[in-house]
Amino acid sequence: MDAIFGRWPFLIPFLSMTAGMALSATSGFYCDVIAVVAVFFCMLTACFLASSRLFAVTTSLFFFFWGVLVLQSLLSPDISPQSIKNNYSVTPLTIEGVVASRPSVGPEGSRLNVQVEHLIYAERVEAVSGLLLLNVREGDVSLARGDRIRFTSTIAMPRRLGLPGEFDYPRYLALQGISATSRVTSQNEILLIRAASTDSLQRSIDQTARHLGDSIRDSFADERISSVLTALLLGDQRRIPRNLAEAYTRAGVNHILSISGFHVGIIAAFITVLVLWLMTRLEYTALRWNIRMIALLTAVPVMLAYLFLTGMAPATARSVVMLSVIALGLLAEREHDSINTLLFAAFLLVAINPPTLFDVSFQLSFISLWGILIAVPLIMRHTATVGQRWLRGMIQFVAVSVAASCVTILPVLFIFNVASLNGILTNFLIVPLLGYGAVLAGFIALPLVTMFPAFAHIFLWPAATLVALSNTFIMWCTSLPVFTFHGITGLDMFFFLLFMTCMTFIKDRSLLRGTLVLVPVCAVIMHLYTANATDGRLHITMLSVGQGESLLVRLPGGSTMLVDGGGYLYDTDHDFGQRVLGPALGALHAGHIDRMVATHDHPDHCGGLPYIIKNFSVNEFLSGMGVSPEVRRALDINGVKRRVLAAGDVVTLPGPVVLTVLSPAESGQVKDELRANEQSLVFRLSYGNFSMIFCADAGFEAEERMLDSGHKLQSTVIKVGHHGSRYSTSERFLERVRPEIALISAGAGNRFGLPAGRTVRLLKSKGISVLRTDQDGTVELVTDGVTWSVATPYKPE
Repeated sequence: MDAIFGRWPFLIPFLSMTAGMALSATSGFYCDVIAVVAVFFCMLTACFLASSRLFAVTTSLFFFFWGVLVLQSLLSPDISPQSIKNNYSVTPLTIEGVVASRPSVGPEGSRLNVQVEHLIYAERVEAVSGLLLLNVREGDVSLARGDRIRFTSTIAMPRRLGLPGEFDYPRYLALQGISATSRVTSQNEILLIRAASTDSLQRSIDQTARHLGDSIRDSFADERISSVLTALLLGDQRRIPRNLAEAYTRAGVNHILSISGFHVGIIAAFITVLVLWLMTRLEYTALRWNIRMIALLTAVPVMLAYLFLTGMAPATARSVVMLSVIALGLLAEREHDSINTLLFAAFLLVAINPPTLFDVSFQLSFISLWGILIAVPLIMRHTATVGQRWLRGMIQFVAVSVAASCVTILPVLFIFNVASLNGILTNFLIVPLLGYGAVLAGFIALPLVTMFPAFAHIFLWPAATLVALSNTFIMWCTSLPVFTFHGITGLDMFFFLLFMTCMTFIKDRSLLRGTLVLVPVCAVIMHLYTANATDGRLHITMLSVGQGESLLVRLPGGSTMLVDGGGYLYDTDHDFGQRVLGPALGALHAGHIDRMVATHDHPDHCGGLPYIIKNFSVNEFLSGMGVSPEVRRALDINGVKRRVLAAGDVVTLPGPVVLTVLSPAESGQVKDELRANEQSLVFRLSYGNFSMIFCADAGFEAEERMLDSGHKLQSTVIKVGHHGSRYSTSERFLERVRPEIALISAGAGNRFGLPAGRTVRLLKSKGISVLRTDQDGTVELVTDGVTWSVATPYKPE
């Protein structure tokens, strides 16, 4: 430990601090301030003792305890009576506050943080406090930081669905200090009470950035050019059209659109060379001053100003800190170690602003550069005999591209479930076009645009031309393959980071070889164990997918059956399968679907199925009368065999588990879309003494047909029809089914008022236990065919 602390002084503090933060963020455990103070004094005492090991241990403990404590004020704050969290409202209120951040604009509208000060209702003004995220659905906003505004809207508290693998949106907002959310249609619904109610330097910087962005957009009518140029120069990526952003991702070069170390390095190099050239023109400075050091130090304040102009993104901040450390090291005439510089930058950023640790751009930027610092020196060491300078430069460029692409595959799959290696090839064209060309040409043009806005088009034309060329090439790259995988877990990321740590800090060759073999083997064994972990029981999981429906059935032998795929009721331009259902199935280790069942073609039941068909392995598709065109197209493209079921059909599944179809009475196409619910595929699943009836969206009409059919309906569990609608689950039907427990899939606060009070009261009056996804989250049923149990391990919050 002494050697590690001496060679890499920030390693132990950084690892300890991040471990503490990770523990508190995932478990909700926080330590007391007294414990942190006590350990701090122990660390101070260790400074005066001769034991360096004791000092290393106490330092590690201090930063660990500090990491456990530091997020408490954000993730588990003491809520005062005046907090906006105590003012959740389903009815509109008039809200007054001050814009607290630079507004961001994207294809889905605008967002701005508002520091709320007053709520006005029933002619009464109440003082409140808290940061609110205001979503403006349509158009741009002309508001700026410090403006006092007033608007009328409801106040919503962010909550999770209660779904395995879902993005933790409440924690994401909490780490930004946001307590609640609100929504208006456009800026026309926002009243500006006073501009610059609170003035600041940051407001002036924001307005400069806004002015430059407007100049770029006014100069180039093509949104595809202006949005990319704005992203490259000002860090505003949200305006890029979604299809273009996805094309850059597919091509593996979306990293070029964020202002990262590469951009900062190019600009810093340009400033250094420019200052160096100017100073060499003067004999006095060339002979008497250390012009190389002065040139590099000159770049630091310029980069700091550029950092504030571009919104202080973590990746940009990391680059500026590293540049500053290198410059100060040269000033002190000390050599710098790249790993130590990276550790110091990461430690400083996280210590100053702890939520930075959970920022995706910070994580990927840090890991990418870490991989480059490990791999590139190893590769270049074996090219020392290459004599041609241009060839060594080309090898180094390829090494950097390969290292950055390969080292981020696992983290990108863990976060986004989709990754691409296309960047290894596309970087050869895109990096010169945008990284060297457009960034440098645009940066040179920015001060000229500020001074002479009328000539902005002329100044920016070279950069815009390069962006246009890049966009053309990128759209051609949309046919390049990407790979989708939903099986990367948090444990995989732990093994990955452990592998990287061993590669970096273990210097003993034999120990390093053993560790680098052991770590991947452990990760593979864990995956094999999980994949083969079958317990001979039937597992039925009703996924909490909002105002939709999806159930995963895992048969006793381990095969899987997915019943419906949830979805959005209306077109949102998002893929429900990619955003919600896919990650949930990945978290449940259901990468292979043996049978997929579609009960009917309504979007809240089949919206996520096309994505699963395209990106998961599906053996067989079972359905009733209605199948949506999107699902049918995906089945045809992927060659999935299809079987249409009708009442009376019996499917024997491994276990044996028996699936008996109860409705519809006939197969074929649904002729009346208004009656599609009544033609839903309803079936009964039985395993030993346990049985469950899946009622899809069936209503009274379908229930009457089933009652008259003579089929056995009695079941241990009922999946209530049509999300608990008042027009389903009749008393007569319940008397025949006689369930012990009822499951209802519904979205929290849905505008349909589901489940209906009448249905819930009827179920409870019969002594039937009711579990609802809007209140209980995902519901898991497990049975061995004799006994059964139910659990709700993913409570919505």
